[in-house]
Formats: sequence, structure tokens, C-alpha cells
Amino acid sequence: MSEKRLTRRDFLKVSVITILGAALQACRPAAPGTPAAKKETPKAATPVAPAAKGEAPMLANLVKAGKLPALKERLPTDVQVVKPVEEVGQYGGTWRTVHSDPGMGNLKMKLYDPPVRWKPDYTGYEEGLAKKWEWSDDGKTITFYFRKGVKWSDGKPFTMEDLKFWWEDIATNTEQKIIREPWWSFAKGERMQVEWVDDYTVRFKFATPQWIMPYILAQGFWEWEPLMMPKHYLKDFVPKYNPKATWEQFDDKRKWWQNPDFPTLFAWRTVEYVAGQRVAFERNPYYWKVDTAGNQLPYIDRIESTEVKELETRLLQMAQGAYDATFRGSADPRHIALLREKAQAGGYRVLNWTNGAGGWPAWLINQDYVDDNYIRDLLRNPKFRQAISHALDRKRIIEVVWEGIGTAQQSTISPQAWHFQSPEGQKVFKEWAESYTAYDTKKANALLDEVGLSKKDAEGFRTRADGSKLEIIVDVTDWGLKEICVEAAQILEQQLEAVGLRTTLNAVYGTPESGVRQNEGKYMLRSCHASEVDIWTYPDWIFPTRNNRAWPRVGTWRQTGGKEGWAPDPGSPAARLLELYDKGLAEPDIEKRHRIVWDAIRIHINEGPFTLGAAGDQPMPVVVKNNFRNVPAHGILGPWAPGSPGNTHPEQYFFKK
Repeated sequence: MSEKRLTRRDFLKVSVITILGAALQACRPAAPGTPAAKKETPKAATPVAPAAKGEAPMLANLVKAGKLPALKERLPTDVQVVKPVEEVGQYGGTWRTVHSDPGMGNLKMKLYDPPVRWKPDYTGYEEGLAKKWEWSDDGKTITFYFRKGVKWSDGKPFTMEDLKFWWEDIATNTEQKIIREPWWSFAKGERMQVEWVDDYTVRFKFATPQWIMPYILAQGFWEWEPLMMPKHYLKDFVPKYNPKATWEQFDDKRKWWQNPDFPTLFAWRTVEYVAGQRVAFERNPYYWKVDTAGNQLPYIDRIESTEVKELETRLLQMAQGAYDATFRGSADPRHIALLREKAQAGGYRVLNWTNGAGGWPAWLINQDYVDDNYIRDLLRNPKFRQAISHALDRKRIIEVVWEGIGTAQQSTISPQAWHFQSPEGQKVFKEWAESYTAYDTKKANALLDEVGLSKKDAEGFRTRADGSKLEIIVDVTDWGLKEICVEAAQILEQQLEAVGLRTTLNAVYGTPESGVRQNEGKYMLRSCHASEVDIWTYPDWIFPTRNNRAWPRVGTWRQTGGKEGWAPDPGSPAARLLELYDKGLAEPDIEKRHRIVWDAIRIHINEGPFTLGAAGDQPMPVVVKNNFRNVPAHGILGPWAPGSPGNTHPEQYFFKK
């Protein structure tokens, strides 16, 4: 293992805010929404869709010129109706925004349009491209009913032939390694069976109950994106249909965000792409949603986004009013004060959105450390984990690292998660957030003595029971802003050494070994950003289901159906958590599933922490021009799973004249 000792001089990066001398203020948005209803079946946005009335002038002109079918011919039978946040909007305008990397993840979140959607208030799920879904009585079969008459942006019908193409010609085709079967398509190691009922209906059959499966498709852009494959376009790049085609060519053409020829189902379609510089999207003339007055969406004609990798540059451009709306131009709450100070001159407003962090910063505590049995036993000892938690001065981290922003707490998932909306849920969350958070070095020292670390070397550091050197290595990542990870790790190092634990910081950000050390269980502690709003669809923060959190080897075992990794020890926290996870998958009632989450959290409380948290619930800057309307006042941006801001229907955003 290569180690790089971090020093403040080496890594402390002065932020733009500090340079400008802006005083920062913490803003804590309230948890959005109301308690989620128990009912599983979604309700339609409006009982009856209004008659199609309006369309964008640019499309009306194309209709008049005979270059585009009439509006009624372009809309589906099962149109979706979207209620505007403030008012029915006006057509026109170009939305100027920014993205930070070629993958355009931040930008894709604005184009979120899966079959199942997060509700705009984050209290649960609603219909999207699918008008409804149903389970069999035993929960093993899920049937999706897609909207009849939906068309791709080039006017070709969207049917189950497209999904069949994804499943049979791509996902289960072993000739290619680009897109594989999704993780949710397996139950107890058995691949799901798919039944193509008709042009708009598909049925997924599993070996075990999968009551949460439809909701998985609502998470971010990454679950639905691989399924969104227009057969009529992509088949020409698949060897089965075109002997001259190659899979490399297919991989290039399937990237809709870079390919103007790719027909989409989103409100806007790609029309221009210049690698490393910019991308432009234009309205989809066949988009399948209308507002409550019957006007086809979207309101905005065009989106133009510039690629800007440097955070400082993006921040200065935000402060100057260069963008009409940006939701992740900066994730740093310390930038809010500067942005508010410049808001009037820039002609914009700063909205009160939250990051949704349950731990920022936080550190995974590896329960499956592979390199040393003694260290693994130590990390698995709850008293050791509680000792390092009591050694941590969270208020100091908030003051030094966050400049006073955030709440001192143990690592949790998002405070705004729908599991905590009820009074009982809020009580469970409070207990979890407060567990082992008292800064108490006397208690920390006593616990460390109790676990057999009472011996010390000549430098005053604790040794192993046999007197040999003990060293705690903390992997420092850039997960949740590199600067935050580095500065917080330096304080953690000081405070662990204050209770006698020799600590070394290992900078792994930007290195290939970072992911390897995580996935193979080679780290001891590892910096992270903890957040999630529905633990069933991304269970890793609580349940050891994959190799990317505190149980990497057990997660691998679960992930591979027992073919790799380590089986959990009988009766261990990992084993009991997996039992609860399986119980939740088989539970049809939402409220009962919330209670199962609470039972799992109590294991984290009683035998944890398994992720060491310092702070959470920070706000996050959202900047929108004053004439850019229909954007909700509150939202959650830290966990990407709810698809924010896409879950708020950006197609109903508009420029007010």
C-alpha cells in the first residue's frame, strides 16, 4: 500500500469566499413534504386530461409550414398533466446553465423522466412515463402499463419493442460488455423473466417478492437511462442487425447527451455537442406532457450548457448572473453568503434548498478489513467505534471546516428521507443522529483501555495488546468536496492522536487505488458523504448489500449470490441487517417497510456507529434569475437518487416576460 501523509500546508485550499472576505451564514431548510401515504398505487396528476390547446410558437410555425404534424397528432392518448408550481407559463427563451464534466451528470438531472418518479415534495412516488404499475398478490410479478401513443423526439412510436431490444439484444447479450443486466433484475441469484404483453405493457417476474422494484426505476437518471433505447435508431449499430456494425460504434451512438441524432423521450433533445466546451438541447416536438390548461410542455425552447470544470470559475460566473438557473454549479454551502450578496446586481435569487446530508463529512468504518485480523477485530468492536466517536469534537469541525454551517450529528441518511416523516420516524432519526456524539475524551480513553489498548509506546501512542505498533489509517477521498474531506481528516487525525491512537492520513483521491481499496476492503476508515431519501432503492448506507460501504466483503458476497466475498457471521450485525433487508423486500405495506428501516437503524444505534459522522443537514446554493419562474422554494440536492431538480418537472419552468 502506498501512503501519502497529508499536511494542511500541502492540501489546504483557500476558497473564493475566503478571498473575497464574505461572511457566511447557515441556513437550515425544513424537511419538505407531509407524511407519506400508505397506498402503493399512484394517483394521476389530474383526473381528466384537458384538451390540447397550446403549443410553442416555434412548433406552430413548423406545423404551418407542413414540416410537423398537428399538435393532436403529436401528443399521446395517455398524456401526462403537470400542475405548474406558480402559474401557467409562457413559451420561449434559452436556459443558460453549466455542467462540470463530460458525463454531464448535473445536467442529466434536469432531464429526469423515468417510468416512475419521485414526487416533487419527496414524500413518495408517482407515475411518469408509465401511467400505472401493479403487483401480483405474492409480489413476485410487476406489470408496467406505459402511456399509449408516446413518441420519440423524431416522431417514431415508443413501444415495448424498444424495451425488448434493450433486454434481449443488449442487456442479456454476452457479446458486449457495455450494458449488462441491471442489479435489480436478479432475485436470489436468479435472473428475472420478462413477458411482453402488448405494445404498451411489460411484465417482470421474479423468484422472490420485489415490492420495491418499481421505485428503483425512479432513482436518478442512471437506472432508466440504459433502458431508454430507440430500436429503430440503435439497431443499425448492433452487429445482429448490421454485420458491419461494431460494439464500439454502438457505445458511441448510445450516448444521447452527446449525439444529436439520438431520439429521446425527454422534454428537450440534443442538437449540438462540442466535446469539452458546450452542449445544446432543443424542445422535443413530440413531448408527452401538458400543463393544466392543455398547453404542451416544455415552456422553454432551448437549454445551452457550458462545461466548466473549475469550481472557482463556476462560482464567480454564478455570482455575476451568468446562468439563468443552476442547481449544482456549486455544492458548497459556504458560497451562499457571497451569492446572496451579489444577487441584486446579478438579477437572481438564491433559493433555500438543502444538501440532504446525513453525514458531511463522515467516515466509513470497515467491518471487513482484509489485511490484518487484529485490526479487523478492533474495527468490529463496537466499544472501539464508540470510543473514536466520543473522541471527535464535531463542533470544532463545523466551526473550522464549515465556518459554522451545519448540525453536529452522527452519520445518518438524509434527515428529509420519507422514512422519518412521521413523529415516530422523527424520534428514531433523532436518536440515531445523537448516538455517541458527546465530545468526551475521558470516556473515549476509558473505552480504548477496555478494548485492550491500555499499553503505550515511548511516544505516548497506544500499542496492540502484544506491545507492537498500532496505526489507524484514514483514506482521504474527494467524496463530498475534496477540501472538506482533507480539512476534516486533519482534525480527525489530531483528535484520535489526542486519545493515543497513532493516525496516518492516506490521500487516495484522484488515484486508481481509491476504488480498489474500497471495493476489496483494504481501507480502515474512509471519508465519505452520507445521504439517501429511500434506503430500499439504494440500501447500502444501512444494509450490507454491495461492496461500496462499511461491509465491502459481505456486500460482495450478497452482490454475487455467494460466489465471491465473505458470508456474514451468524448473528452478526451484518447477518441481521440482511435478514431485515429481505424482510423489507417481501413486505407490501409502505408503513411496515418504514418500521423495518427503523429496526435496522436500531442495530446501527445499539451496535454502531458503522459510519462515523461529524456534521449534516447543510444547505446548498441554488441560483435562479428573477424572471425564471415555477422553481420550488425548497428541494434536496445531495442525494442524487430523487432526481432533483428533475423531479420538480423542469419542463414547467419558464421565463416570465
